[in-house]
Amino acid sequence: MDYSLIFSEAMKLFSIMLPMIFIGFFLSNLLRATRYLEYTSIPMASITEMARLPKTCSSVLTFFFLNSWSGMGMLSSFFHKRILGERDVIVTVLIAQLPKGLHSAIFFQAPVALSVLGYEIGLLLLFLELLVFAGIAVAGIFIGRKILFKNILEYGDNTELSISEEKEKEKEKETGCIARAGAVLQKSFHEFGKVALVLVPTTFLFIIILNLGLAEYSAEILQPLMNFLRLPDAAVIVFAASFLSQIAVLSAAGTIVVMEQITVLQCLEMLFIARVLHLGIGYVKTSLPTNIALFGRKLGLRITCVEGFMVETGLTCIVLLLIILQTYPG
Repeated sequence: MDYSLIFSEAMKLFSIMLPMIFIGFFLSNLLRATRYLEYTSIPMASITEMARLPKTCSSVLTFFFLNSWSGMGMLSSFFHKRILGERDVIVTVLIAQLPKGLHSAIFFQAPVALSVLGYEIGLLLLFLELLVFAGIAVAGIFIGRKILFKNILEYGDNTELSISEEKEKEKEKETGCIARAGAVLQKSFHEFGKVALVLVPTTFLFIIILNLGLAEYSAEILQPLMNFLRLPDAAVIVFAASFLSQIAVLSAAGTIVVMEQITVLQCLEMLFIARVLHLGIGYVKTSLPTNIALFGRKLGLRITCVEGFMVETGLTCIVLLLIILQTYPG
């Protein structure tokens, strides 16, 4: 086992994740200390209203479009302040798949996919993936309205400040802007520190576990599926790349499209199987320790399981649809 590689991978992940989580805590505290929180809720207000969520969730969903780690940090901050309940958190995470998916498609996948795969495959890939995330968001709205939870707010009127917070704001009005900013910063560091103490060691643990030859083992398991789908042997490179990053997957797939004679359906099958692998690994390696650190062991595990099940099921349905279209061409 290459410990230097594990350490490098963990540091790279922390350099992206930790600053964004801190920004989420800082923004949630800053916005609640000012009058601007209500303005950030405008873009997603209609969606949260349909799901019968508190207005505060609209602001969280807006920040999910800007950065998913910041959105999770803000959601955690509101949960621990008892502004949002468990029901609100789970439904918000499901609906957040839409703004997260839009952010990924517009700012991340589209530039790479269209350039290395071409417009036909690239646009189909983006459309099908957005279809999955939009479907999960619709399911989240439906769950919020009808199925799992009663239409009650667990902590009263969650859009309002508690009595203690109102007193705190009255005190803050008497102090200067610099003192208020310092208090917000101190509070954010305190909340972030508690999360980091759990997040860092658990993430290291999961990265070590996933570096125990899992990529090679998965490639062997997927070989019969590759034969069934008549994918070239080089497709194993794409599946192995799913253990690294989505950019690596797209780059490897682009090379195979150029060098091998494969159909559009075969390419999409290869990409979505790799996507299932990539996100599945991400839920174990990143999401699970992060959610436990942000929301506690019980709720963090529930969030990871619900979100992971919905996303992986949606992507698997796309794979099955593509296989059916290939097996029974119109």
